[in-house]
Amino acid sequence: MDCFAMNENGNCTILGVGKCEGETCHFHKTHEEQAQSLEKVNERLRSLPEYQQEAIADKYYGGVRKW
Repeated sequence: MDCFAMNENGNCTILGVGKCEGETCHFHKTHEEQAQSLEKVNERLRSLPEYQQEAIADKYYGGVRKW
């Protein structure tokens, strides 16, 4: 299994369910799919007006724009 949330022991780091449930899990994504998802989020954040980007950075990222 190739899930972005699976640790080296085969446990899920997102859900507290223990062993990874594989492709039947609704949160299952490959590392590539997760990277694409994060890039899409970052594109959306960059498209926001400056004042909204600043507010989000302040509230969730300690004032740092990680996008």
